[in-house]
Amino acid sequence: MAFEPESETGERTDDGTSTADPVDGSAASGDPEISVATGTGSSSSTASGRTVIESRDLSVYYGETRALQDITLEIPEKRVTAMIGPSGCGKSTFLRCINRMNDLIESARVEGEFYFEGKNVYDDDVDPVALRRRIGMVFQQPNPFPKSIYDNVAYGLRIQDDGGDVDAQVEQALERAALWDEVNDQLDESALDLSGGQQQRLCIARAIAVDPDVLLMDEPASALDPIATSKIEDLIEELAEDYTVVIVTHNMQQAARISDRTAVFLTGGELVEYDDTQTIFENPAHDRVEDYITGKFG
Repeated sequence: MAFEPESETGERTDDGTSTADPVDGSAASGDPEISVATGTGSSSSTASGRTVIESRDLSVYYGETRALQDITLEIPEKRVTAMIGPSGCGKSTFLRCINRMNDLIESARVEGEFYFEGKNVYDDDVDPVALRRRIGMVFQQPNPFPKSIYDNVAYGLRIQDDGGDVDAQVEQALERAALWDEVNDQLDESALDLSGGQQQRLCIARAIAVDPDVLLMDEPASALDPIATSKIEDLIEELAEDYTVVIVTHNMQQAARISDRTAVFLTGGELVEYDDTQTIFENPAHDRVEDYITGKFG
């Protein structure tokens, strides 16, 4: 069965026809107190906006090693939510749960519940490929296909084949990714000839070309220089007007600059605090969080 999330009235909320590319994880033939709202299994509302992603008592294991323990949180629609914490704390594992990319890891085992638009994505009737069509992903290292700039963006559109004007959709995606003005006269040239920052924005254009609902970003600027990083950050803030963005970052200043809400994971896959970003950085509720963001450990 294809992934068909339900609204609060039980009606399907999207036709689910968008298709992202395989590398972006879409069309592949493959003790702490946590402040969260209480979910019902349907999309709900929080002070930050309507909830579109929700985990309940989520634990993830790689073999016998527990990477996440009992994570409960809600992610609001059309906001930027940052996941921060030291290496190995489980933040990227959580990100991969959202579109079931952990399914591709043989030793991975998921316990608990994970909802997107009110539907448990781990139900037996959910098609993970259909789920990934609605949840695009951008990785740490830019990964353009060894094709032209145009063909990179058009790839998912051709698979989707919705009858739209591909040329116009490619241009729109490149404009949204703040790349059109830099490449409009070289669309037939290899994407591999672009700079690292341009390649990453191309990957973002490729992901949004097929119009997903959610963009997952796993340290999208960690391999880039400061100027390219600034462009990516500006772009993320603009994209949040139309997409729900979830970003994993080791750069706490980056999280403070661009996110609306921040989740702090610490050693052992524990979610210690989740709140508005300003609260996390200016008045955290837990000493361990304060110690981490002030550099006392981590």
